[in-house]
Amino acid sequence: MTDADNLWVGIGYAVVDGDLKAAFVVDARRYADDAVAREVIKEAGSALRERGQAGQFEFHEVTADEPVPFDLPGWDEYRERVLRG
Repeated sequence: MTDADNLWVGIGYAVVDGDLKAAFVVDARRYADDAVAREVIKEAGSALRERGQAGQFEFHEVTADEPVPFDLPGWDEYRERVLRG
């Protein structure tokens, strides 16, 4: 479900081996609305801070049918594979 407010992707950067690197993407279009997508961003930031990997987010506007312009795992996959390892 997509509305005009959630046409964006957030790239999550995390500290990996001492360097800040693009690690995952949050595609807001996958969520019911913008507020839910923003909660996912907050959750991701908190999880990274708890592990000492605090990074930053970079946001990009996208169209409703545009492919995600980055070849990165989604937050759920990154959390399961990397953080819970």
